[in-house]
Amino acid sequence: PTCSDSDSPSERSRPWAAAKMSSGWFPIESTPEVLNPFLRRLGCPAPWGCADVFGLDEELLAMVPQPCAALILLFPSASISVDRRRELRSQRDAQPTPPPTLFFAQQHDECGNACGTIALIHSVANAAAVRALDLVDGSPLATFLRDAPSGASARGRALVDSDRIRELSNATAAAGQTRGAGTDDNQGQHYVAFVPVDGLLWELDGRNIDDDGVAFPVCHGATSRDTFLLDAAAVIKTHFVARDPSNPNFSMLAFSQCDF
Repeated sequence: PTCSDSDSPSERSRPWAAAKMSSGWFPIESTPEVLNPFLRRLGCPAPWGCADVFGLDEELLAMVPQPCAALILLFPSASISVDRRRELRSQRDAQPTPPPTLFFAQQHDECGNACGTIALIHSVANAAAVRALDLVDGSPLATFLRDAPSGASARGRALVDSDRIRELSNATAAAGQTRGAGTDDNQGQHYVAFVPVDGLLWELDGRNIDDDGVAFPVCHGATSRDTFLLDAAAVIKTHFVARDPSNPNFSMLAFSQCDF
């Protein structure tokens, strides 16, 4: 499966936005075989990488390699995102202030098909932020994070301007095996990442945009290293799968230390 969606408040008010959404960023396939070489090229060190998650039940989550620093969800956006994001905007003021440790970037219209790449960056950057791993010195992602400005919108603009990351992302898209690989055929799906930072569970979706046009992360309460997967799975069940329970187009990846 590949990804993207386009239902932010700004897009719905601009009929020409769909043309901007392609902008040279192609959707990437959600398989470890495709994503792990991309992670290496970005500068993520072995043995960290993506592993398939086969379900949300506790016994299946117990099979996920540990330690696990992030859970990445690919979901059918067309049936879920509009109503859910409206609800999140209405609850925006109740959200806590994100800690300085949390890395979060907005997904601007100009990189509309980059949701998979952004989910990976959110996963790796926050693992590095909590010292779970050290990025390769001088690598594309290490350089990007070193130079990235503060603030979700400015970080998203920096990604729009990152030709190197876009080139690596598109090479990864072209390596996919599903229909539409390496093209703008996004199949109506979208990636988000869940990360544990400073004892809280954060949902990172650069398309969760408030009434001022700025993306915001969503806090789902306390978590710990031992409960992170179960806590994230509970959010996915309640806030995503329950909205379209008969849809088979959900898939998950763990960003973990993997034995490849």
